[in-house]
Amino acid sequence: MTAISTLTPAAVCQPSPDLSVLLDAVRNSVPLLARDLTPQRISEARRIAAVALQPADPVLIAAWLKKLAVLVVNGPDEARARQQAEAMVEVCGDLPAAVWCPEARRAWARSGERGKFWPAPAELYAHLLPFAEKIRWQHHAARKLVEMAEAAKEAPQRRTPEERAAVERAVNAWRGRQPVQPKDAVRRMQPDQPSLHQRIAECRRQLETADETARAWLEPFIANLEAQHAAICTKEPRGFAHSTVSP
Repeated sequence: MTAISTLTPAAVCQPSPDLSVLLDAVRNSVPLLARDLTPQRISEARRIAAVALQPADPVLIAAWLKKLAVLVVNGPDEARARQQAEAMVEVCGDLPAAVWCPEARRAWARSGERGKFWPAPAELYAHLLPFAEKIRWQHHAARKLVEMAEAAKEAPQRRTPEERAAVERAVNAWRGRQPVQPKDAVRRMQPDQPSLHQRIAECRRQLETADETARAWLEPFIANLEAQHAAICTKEPRGFAHSTVSP
């Protein structure tokens, strides 16, 4: 079992110093750039996100407890070791595997008067919980990094200055082939309106086949349009055409 304890997954789940800085930045909501998401960092983050929360094998927990037993004054003997290990697995077995690391064992031995004695399952769980919380937020930050990298791949790439210049030349060439003035464009969007003379002619055409009810409102309507037309035709133009010059 001593050999098994050296196979702790803490080394697998422990991020490198380089990635740790990035995970801390994510945890503290520090903005990251696309150049920060290097393939090596994302590969490591993907691995941590995949295995960080996996629980430990009971054999690994038993090996960890065996090493802890020699650091306290009342460690279980061989007759009680199995029973104690089963109790610890029942209470603490769902914690991430990486909590069963040498740092957690040394932390118990260095915890003052309490660390001299063999822990009860509830005491060990409370002792390991801060280690588990750290692993959980590292897992969350690693997943966030992977998501950011995937989003960066899907985002449209910025054009180079040469590409932007080529697009600008193409747009200018298209405008040269199809010159459109703003006023002309607006005029084409508006439907043609019939002139006053055309409206009078259309109303007279309808009057020829209209019944008495329609004639009752068409005739005064035509008279009104004709009055408007006559007023426009007899209106004097603006300017000085009719002004007199005194000698």
